[in-house]
Amino acid sequence: MLAGMIVERVTGSSTAQQIAQRITTPLHLKSTYEPTGDDPRIHGPHGRAYSKLMVSGDTTPFYDVTEQNPSLGFGSGDMISTNGDLATFFRALLQGRLLPPAQQQEMLTTLDPRGGWIPNTRYGLGVASLDLSCGTVWGMGGAIDGSWSYTFGTRDGRHVLSTEVNGDWANGTWAWPIGVFTAELEAEFCTPTTTATTPS
Repeated sequence: MLAGMIVERVTGSSTAQQIAQRITTPLHLKSTYEPTGDDPRIHGPHGRAYSKLMVSGDTTPFYDVTEQNPSLGFGSGDMISTNGDLATFFRALLQGRLLPPAQQQEMLTTLDPRGGWIPNTRYGLGVASLDLSCGTVWGMGGAIDGSWSYTFGTRDGRHVLSTEVNGDWANGTWAWPIGVFTAELEAEFCTPTTTATTPS
């Protein structure tokens, strides 16, 4: 939130205007925007969002929270986007198309957070490196009541997976969506591909 306030003070324009000018317009991210004021609606086609309102348990009721005031995430996550736009953004970010080389290197310099919200990660500036069983991927996750997203890819940005769940909990062996996302990343990046052969 402080970063968003600094952006507005330094530039004299809104964070939304700066994001549009520097990121969404140049990358043609037509489904990505920051809500205006306290607009609770999601513009364009979208699924519903469901939340247990931070109460755990398999029998806890959940609620439709699709319409909500996202301003609590100002500067840190009130963006609305699609998986396709997120993949495009992270591909450009990892390939160095958004930042000068010195800033790119600073962004990718990581620290061990000790107790970070995503296990097996080291955090940089707005990105994280995540260790899988077969190597390391780069990206970040985001969450707000009823919606969790995850976008990670190879360091060169050539292979990126963006995924989202329209709930903020998980049942069974996964206590929360992070476990679901980690399993998806393992399947996407670590499962060996097989080549079809014709029997002789």
